[in-house]
Amino acid sequence: MPAQHPSSSKQSHLAPIPDGLQKQLDTFRKKLWHVKIAEAFLAGCAGLLLSFLIVFLLDRFFETPPTLRLVILLSGSSLIGIFAPYWIHRWVYRHRHENQLARLISARFPRLGDRLLGAVELQDQNERRETLSPQLRAAAMRTVASDAARVDLSTALPNPQHRKWLSAVISLLVISVLLMALTPEASINSLKRWLMPYAKTERFTFTRLDLSAISTPERIPYGEAFSLEIPLAKDTGNKPRLARARYGNGEWIEAPLSNDTYTFNFPGQRAQDVVTIEAHDARHSLPFEPVMRPEVQSIHASVKLPEYLQRPDQNSDLRSGYITLVEGSSMKVVTTTTRKLLSGHADLKTMTREGNYPASPQTEDSQTQPLQDQEPAPMQVELELKDRTLTSVDIPIAMDPLLLTVHWRDIYRLGATNPFQIRIEPVHDLAPSSYMQGIDRGHIMLAEETVQFEIIAQDDYGLKSCGIAWEGSADQSSSGKPAQGELTLQKGGPTHATMNAPFSFSPANLNIEPQKIILRSWAEDYKPGRGRVYSEPLVIFILSPHEHAQVLKNQFDSAIGELEDIARKEQNLNDENLRTERKMGKDLQDDTLREKLRRQQDGEATNRERMQDLAERMEDLFKDAVRNGEVEKQTLQKMADALQSMKELAGQDLPEVEKKLQDAQDRRNTNEKSQQDLREAIAQQEKAIEKMNQALEKANEANQMFEAGTFVNRLKRAARTQESIAHNIIEIIDEVIGYHYGDLDPVEQRAMRRSHVKQSQNANVLRWIHEDLGHYYSRTQRPEHKELHDIIRESMIDQKLDDLAKQIEANISYSAIVQSKYWAEEIKKWVTKLEGEKMSGGGGGAGGGGGSQQDQDFEFMLKVMRMIQKEQDIRARTRALEDMRRALQIQNPQTN
Repeated sequence: MPAQHPSSSKQSHLAPIPDGLQKQLDTFRKKLWHVKIAEAFLAGCAGLLLSFLIVFLLDRFFETPPTLRLVILLSGSSLIGIFAPYWIHRWVYRHRHENQLARLISARFPRLGDRLLGAVELQDQNERRETLSPQLRAAAMRTVASDAARVDLSTALPNPQHRKWLSAVISLLVISVLLMALTPEASINSLKRWLMPYAKTERFTFTRLDLSAISTPERIPYGEAFSLEIPLAKDTGNKPRLARARYGNGEWIEAPLSNDTYTFNFPGQRAQDVVTIEAHDARHSLPFEPVMRPEVQSIHASVKLPEYLQRPDQNSDLRSGYITLVEGSSMKVVTTTTRKLLSGHADLKTMTREGNYPASPQTEDSQTQPLQDQEPAPMQVELELKDRTLTSVDIPIAMDPLLLTVHWRDIYRLGATNPFQIRIEPVHDLAPSSYMQGIDRGHIMLAEETVQFEIIAQDDYGLKSCGIAWEGSADQSSSGKPAQGELTLQKGGPTHATMNAPFSFSPANLNIEPQKIILRSWAEDYKPGRGRVYSEPLVIFILSPHEHAQVLKNQFDSAIGELEDIARKEQNLNDENLRTERKMGKDLQDDTLREKLRRQQDGEATNRERMQDLAERMEDLFKDAVRNGEVEKQTLQKMADALQSMKELAGQDLPEVEKKLQDAQDRRNTNEKSQQDLREAIAQQEKAIEKMNQALEKANEANQMFEAGTFVNRLKRAARTQESIAHNIIEIIDEVIGYHYGDLDPVEQRAMRRSHVKQSQNANVLRWIHEDLGHYYSRTQRPEHKELHDIIRESMIDQKLDDLAKQIEANISYSAIVQSKYWAEEIKKWVTKLEGEKMSGGGGGAGGGGGSQQDQDFEFMLKVMRMIQKEQDIRARTRALEDMRRALQIQNPQTN
């Protein structure tokens, strides 16, 4: 039985081809299958090896993206996963039968292939249906088999590439093995990244950078230049001399290797981008985001003041960087920033008042170094961190200024542009201050008057109380003791920094006799041991009626001098207006003449203002004179007449002159109208000058009456002084009589010395009275004053009183008493004589018969004015009593 070919077992033919041809075809089929299967396998292996090498190569230059690695892996695997099955299907599955092989052979041997294909087709022909005989079919098959036997069918294999693929696989494998041997870490790393493209396998580089300190994204200061330090990893295999980096698409910045670190200096950035870093094969892209630095949102101090101040804790804003605190305080600084914080610290330095650091003690090692501005080591201040807030511990405030510096870093490790500095300036708890306002220094008043003023007290850290104290010094004519007293006007509190205490000072309510009073306001704060702090002294002169009259006389003299000056000025203005009137032939609308008239008008306005001010002062002077009961009615009437003229001049006459001069300058006027206005101004001015002269005459008459009246008061005062000297010596006569001055007790010596001084002063007073009487007589030529002047001269009282002063100094006490009383009685006789002359009409008063109706009306007006003044004094004294009652209740809260 003939041997079967490979397909005979699967398929039987009617007329199989010859065995030789069958074997030749089977051999061709096997070789075809072997070659094409080898090509598919080797191509798949080459694809895998090539894709691995591609990943390895790409990893050397940049971070190969996972998607690209996946594409490379799928591309390499596709040769064995897609191409190989397709290849086998094409060359193995589709070339199983003889006819398929014959067609393949025909591509190389067309004639043989056609004949071979025909022989394969004859295997299944049925001669019953076909006309071909079996013998012819067998002969044809033998012929084809004979022709095929002479041909090497292996040459008909289609483009065999298995050896090339094998060479490629071997080459790629050798390369891979060499890479594995030479760079095992890089190769294994690439293998892992190739096999598992989406696994988080870090790319291996020969140069390794340590990026652990950089966050993702890294925050940098907005718009500020910044430095980026990139250290090499400890396990790096390569250390390049240079590395480069760039921000976004900016220029590359190179940095040399220094201490295994690359430092890149970038300009300020405002946009978010990535920083690309390249060092040999290490390439990294790091996202960076510019952000604003954390700044202070609020900073304040919780201040605890010293306990003695009794004040609650205070909150002070520290955004100015400066705070003043009283010594002994403590403060806690609370800082809130614009972003959550990561860390913070503060340091405290001691400064000098000038802002320098205190000099440290000089040592032998630092003798050549200057001591000034040597910065001491700062003291660390503990801070409590909570979210965005830093809170310090309590910082005690001593004598020296302090500089507190607060540092912080936010969650992005960014600090402020400059650390926040707070200068803490300790201050002393200053003494309180007080002053009086609403009262003039050197205020003059009568005892029955009341003066109202305010006491202002201030302190930096709270007033405890404020008040007023007074101390008097009796004059030479007073036998009473100097006044002394004090009142607490207001109680304060720890938070009362200012106190305003109104006070009405009434000498009559306080039983203060005429004398000089020194007023002082006082204030007291809470500082232990300080006590009261007094204001600058303010002097009040409480005058007796005759002393008050003398003061009014002096003021009246000044007013008369002012009135005379105004009258002279008005006369000068009138003379200038008359000179201008002479030029009426010229045009008064000329600019030069108009300017002259304007100057005249300005001078008239000045005179009017002076007259108005003088009238107001004269009115006050008249009211004070009315209050003083020792000023005669005739004197007051003359003063009232002069005052009325001054008011009319200030309110009517002088303004009319000023208006006419202004009308004369009007550009709308004709020359004739301007001339008429000037004439009217001159006429009105002359009337005003006449009225001024009349007022001045009345004022001089009143002044003479005033002066005459003061002689009586001055003599009365001198008499009282002599009586007081005798009274003072009588009080101590039992202790001093019969002793020499040097043997007296210091108390009696001091009393005798005071009497001696008072006697010497009174001798001078009488000398001045005598001299003033002479001057007064030379002006008035009144015989009564001439007679008294001669009597005083003949009595030689000034010399006698000087001798009396020497007796007092020598402690000839009994004789001093007798002579003091004698001269007091003599002076009283002179007063009676002078008053008698005045009552008889020598003072220029009204005639007999009760006076004219005008005098009676004026006397009635005086009575009304004095009643009104007395009522006002009563109300003022009542208010003063009420102020005193409240003050006493403050001083003694137990009493009602």
